[in-house]
This record gives sequence, C-alpha cells and structure tokens, in this order.
Amino acid sequence: MNKNFKLNVLGVMTGTSMDGVDISLINTNGTNFVKIKCEKSYKFNKNYQNILNNLIINKPKKKSKIKEYFLKKDDFVTDILEKKIILFLKQKKINKKNIDLISISGQTVYHNPSNKISIQLGNGEKIAKKIKIKTISNLRDNDIKNGGQGAPIGSYYHKFLIQKINKKAIIVNLGGIANFSTLVSKSLLSSDIGPANCLIDDLSNYFFKKKFDKDGNYARKGKIDSKLLDKFKKDKFFKKNFPKSLDRNYFRNYFNKLIKLDKYDALMTANYMTFIGFKKLLKNKKFKIEKILLTGGGRKNKLLTEILENKLKKKFELIDKYRINGDLVESQMFAYIGMRSFKNLVISNKNTTRVKKNLSGGVLYYPD
Repeated sequence: MNKNFKLNVLGVMTGTSMDGVDISLINTNGTNFVKIKCEKSYKFNKNYQNILNNLIINKPKKKSKIKEYFLKKDDFVTDILEKKIILFLKQKKINKKNIDLISISGQTVYHNPSNKISIQLGNGEKIAKKIKIKTISNLRDNDIKNGGQGAPIGSYYHKFLIQKINKKAIIVNLGGIANFSTLVSKSLLSSDIGPANCLIDDLSNYFFKKKFDKDGNYARKGKIDSKLLDKFKKDKFFKKNFPKSLDRNYFRNYFNKLIKLDKYDALMTANYMTFIGFKKLLKNKKFKIEKILLTGGGRKNKLLTEILENKLKKKFELIDKYRINGDLVESQMFAYIGMRSFKNLVISNKNTTRVKKNLSGGVLYYPD
C-alpha cells in the first residue's frame, strides 16, 4: 500500500456539549497532508439535548445494565446523524461517488475506562448501508481493550496542526470537557484537564433554558462561591497524572451543589472551575510553550478567556487566526484519524491515552 495515497474523508463529530454535529470533508493522506474541501455545523434542537441529558442522568447504577440501557437510543442518534450527513451532501452539492470514506466519532454518552467501557451512540454499520459509503467508527474501542483511556482519541490531528503552526504550541480544546495536546521532546502528549463547557451549559439550560451563556454575560453578574471552588480544587481527578480522561458527567455532583447557589454566582463559579483545570495544566514544568491555541465552542466565551488571560498572565490565541475554523477542528480530526485507521496507522499511545503500546483502532463497515 502506498503510504502517501490520499482519500476524500467525511469527518462527523458530535461532541460532549451535545449541541450539534460538525461535518468536514477533507482530502488527506493521514500523515502530513490535509486539504479542507468544505465543512459545516448543524445545531441540534433542545429536544435532542434534553433526551440525551435525561438518558445520561437516569442511567442504571448496575454496570452490567449500562450498555444495554444506552444502546436503546442508538437508532435515535444514528437516524439524526444520517439525516445531517445527507443534508450536508445536498447543500454542498457533493456526489457520493466523490467521497471515499466516512469517519464518525459517535455521540459519547458514557465513559468509564477503568471498567473498560466507553459508549458512543451512532451505528457505523447502519450509516454505511444507508448512505452507501464505507464508514469507520468505534475508534476508541481498541484503545480501551488494551488498557487505554479511550480519550482523547484525536491527538494525532492536533500533532499535525502543531507541526504546521508552531512546534512549541499547545492546543486546548474547549468542548464539554477540556483536553490538550502538545509536543514534549518531540513526543506527543495529550490528556483531558477538567470541565470546559459542560457545567456552564448545563447551568445555562437549568436556570435560563439557554443552550449556553453567550459571552459569559449571565456569569458576569455573579461572584465566585469560594467554599465550593476550594472543594473543587481538591477533587481526586486533579491529583492524577497525565494522561487521564473524563466522562462528561464526572462533575455532576458539583452541578448539584451549584444549582443551590444564586444563578449568576453559580455560572461565575463554573467558569472558575474551568480555569482550575488550566491552572493545573500550565504548572507542568515539562512544557516549553510558546503559543496556547484554543479550539472548540468555549473559546467564544469572552468571560472565560478574560479569566484565563488575567489570572494566568498568559496570552491565548484562537486557532482561527491560522485560517482553521475552531468550531470544526474536531470533525476535521475525525476525518484525519479515520484515514489513519484505514491505513492502520497509530492513533493512540501511552502518552495520549495511557495505552500500553502504540495502537491503531476503528472498525471499517462496508455498504453491502
């Protein structure tokens, strides 16, 4: 197989914020070449978000029943992904014959690597048969089976961007959960670092029936609850070494405490909870960082970026400055690692997911 051959890959990403689906069509060899052909974000309606949030909150306590419980909604998510992909192809006037591969992340609804389970809804096999294009999914499974965390799984695309922009940069993705990637002595290092939008978005929905707090305007009216923030700083997650990963609902116990506060104070405190993860990340002496690049929806939260810059005395840049759409990095990422999976190239290692050996991953499904 020619290692430099390229394919047109459609990356489909539904993040832990559960606010929409991002789709990117790229041409790539999965290593040193990426050309973005077209891309678009589609928002989910509140009904989708509420159905999945309620599903997650009401999950069974017995671990043996969890997979069966979540998979009852697999067709619900698959159907929505299929419709969005078909809409994308129609709006962008793309002939299916010009797409070689679809790579989907699936909607993460449960993540518990210590029990070797991470559930993403969205069936790759059904999408391949419905849309009639080869589809790769289940990109985390091989990593988890081999002792890894299964997340962050897209680090090798971050590596590609870092090598393109600045080899001493760190990329921090602000989705529902915050994660980073950077190069340390030429080795790729990635990890989740704490909450990004999950608590802020859930509070915005709870108090104001809004998907998010635009520019942090509600939070600006509040003040920090120091006692709760002090408890948060001592959470056992922050004592673990990198790499480590989080379920979106890991911090739900703090959400339950936050909703007892004044609504504006709750949102301001949640912003500072995101700041805590950053603070602990940037204390790491191994990093020789020249640029901090932000991607994901949280980069648009003006209050959060002000807090980060003022408290950390660091300058943050939006990845958009480098003509890369910060809303769509993750869908580009899944297209890129889908290509790496197709070529059986490494998508995770001991420094990105704590897996025991360099691994590829993913399952390839055919239309018939």
